[in-house]
Amino acid sequence: MNKRLITLSILCFFTTVVFSQIKFSDETKKYIEYNDPVIVFKNGLLIDGKGNTARPHQTVIISNGKIEWLGDDSKATIPQGANIIDLDGKAIMPGLVMLHEHMYISAHSIEPRYLNLRQLPFSFPRLYLAAGATTIRTCGSIEPYSDLRIKKDIDLGIFPGPNMELTAPYIEGKSTRFPQMNENKTPADAAAFVNYWAGQGFTSFKAYMGVDQPTLKAAIDAAHKRKLKITGHLDIVTYKEAAALGMDNLEHGFMASTDFAVGKKENEPPAARAAIKSLSNLNIQTDSVKQFIRFLIDKKTGITSSLAVFEGATTTQPGPVADAINAMSPDTRDFYLQRLVSAKSATGPTDYDKAFARADKMEKIFYDMGGLLTVGTDPTGNGGTLAGYGNWRAIELLVEAAGFTPLEAIKIATCNGSIALGFDKTTGTIETGKSADLLIIDGDPSKNISDIRKVLFVFKNGVGYNSKKLFDSVKGKVGFN
Repeated sequence: MNKRLITLSILCFFTTVVFSQIKFSDETKKYIEYNDPVIVFKNGLLIDGKGNTARPHQTVIISNGKIEWLGDDSKATIPQGANIIDLDGKAIMPGLVMLHEHMYISAHSIEPRYLNLRQLPFSFPRLYLAAGATTIRTCGSIEPYSDLRIKKDIDLGIFPGPNMELTAPYIEGKSTRFPQMNENKTPADAAAFVNYWAGQGFTSFKAYMGVDQPTLKAAIDAAHKRKLKITGHLDIVTYKEAAALGMDNLEHGFMASTDFAVGKKENEPPAARAAIKSLSNLNIQTDSVKQFIRFLIDKKTGITSSLAVFEGATTTQPGPVADAINAMSPDTRDFYLQRLVSAKSATGPTDYDKAFARADKMEKIFYDMGGLLTVGTDPTGNGGTLAGYGNWRAIELLVEAAGFTPLEAIKIATCNGSIALGFDKTTGTIETGKSADLLIIDGDPSKNISDIRKVLFVFKNGVGYNSKKLFDSVKGKVGFN
């Protein structure tokens, strides 16, 4: 018996003790298919998340929730007592790391001034996990204490769901368009806001559209003083201004950029629709655009793509997906279908259509120039971009609209997300020593990105969940809290 086999055999004994101490609830156990101390996946098509060509006939050994060994089937030594899973050529890839997620969805509102966002603590964690998102950043909270509790319940094994990086309530300025958001009248208010929510347990922050440069600078400094990161969906502050202030990340690709809005004044919002109009006519191949992108990269400001939610406002969107429609509660379905009819009734191509077509190509330019591009879902908009299903669509659009290869899109959705969160030493790729956050897929998404939808099992920290059972558990319920 060689040294590695002896080590793995010893681990089999000790990890039995470790795994027995994890107390999953009876509810969570319904969806767990594998919870063994040592699992061996053999004959898999390995997609490592680093952009390398997929490799067939690979073995991956996980022990105590970690990746212990990987390599050619012919070189593998199977430890005694391991649960051996023959993948029969199915793909094995890293779990998704998605960076613009929420625990809420858009809903009907009688008074449009009050944004109606419905918290979904039951269905959304399950949908994220079912689709293969093993780590998510919530990217803005409307019910912060609910988000804290959801994360705690998942971590305790009470309910199934992904690992969650919690973003605090939105950092707004002195005048917010949504009354549910706190108004920070001064830079000092913004710094105090960051410090308060950091003290409550939130580990990232998101600035919103109403912040001006002094307010944003105070929030950035307060977050960085605590060694925490801050992103933003901006409007009054341009991307270039935010990058100069030290912003870690910017949300929504380039669809939220106001840098090219005609007539935009410093620390004031652009005129209505000016940013979309300017983007729709922008020549993205000019030196000025590339210099703008180079500035963001040099300042180490990342960009998170969220094409799926913006596609919902285009006239060319493909329309409802049957599985997503069937997951919705009746009122959620009604809200979405009404908004869909409205969007598709416009005569295209609209300014929005053209802006969308340019912004997605700018993401590819940013990536090709060396920028850190990540991806997220933002399950808001017209109500059709759900957790889980929207994750898949956001990744597909990187290929279909932005022009990435499937392997590049997978890297953006796994490796790059982990880098942006600072988790790249523990997750995001299939490498020895990393957490066993893995997807088993009945297809080859390295060639056909839509095969990302064929998830069979999702392993989070070495525990394997049945994707179909998780999806089935929320049918007709997405919209009920």
